[in-house]
Amino acid sequence: MMVRHIVAFGMLCCMILPGSGVLTTARPQTSTTSVDSPVIAVLDVQQVLRRAVAAKRIRKLMEARRKEFDEEISEERLQLQGEENQLRKQSTILSPEAMNNKRRVLENKVSDLRRKAEQKRGILNRAFNGATRELRQEIAKVLADLMKERNITLTLARKAVLVFDQRLSVTEEVLKRLDKNLPNVKIDFKNPKNK
Repeated sequence: MMVRHIVAFGMLCCMILPGSGVLTTARPQTSTTSVDSPVIAVLDVQQVLRRAVAAKRIRKLMEARRKEFDEEISEERLQLQGEENQLRKQSTILSPEAMNNKRRVLENKVSDLRRKAEQKRGILNRAFNGATRELRQEIAKVLADLMKERNITLTLARKAVLVFDQRLSVTEEVLKRLDKNLPNVKIDFKNPKNK
């Protein structure tokens, strides 16, 4: 009997709105923003980032610039190797002090080259990240417009969904609109921003 009173009291407490002292009914409340039947879509973001015209252009420009940087660094590396070979040949005719001085100068050049290579990699990374960020922002805009047009209430990333009906996929439509809206992304190699 005591248990029934405790359960009844607990149920009564759950029905009182906090701080109001007013009882509520146990029926579900409806709001003006309730969703009767959610509309779900699936987007394969990785596929869009692979196949978009702007994404392909970004990769092509990045590869060309990376190759250019690599060639420049390789040239300087070959020059330093030549200087090192020359220094070895001179080791028999130079005094130990002169040899140490020349070795220190060469080591400084090698350190400078490493630093330069790291800076160039950093420039490439920041330029790539900036261009990709712009592309992702445009994907988000295109998706938001599509969701509004089709009354889509939820879009899931393809990698988060194990199995789904292909009719839920908006990947092709997003890709088509993205290619139309943003066929080209400017890549700034001189002053890349990494926000």
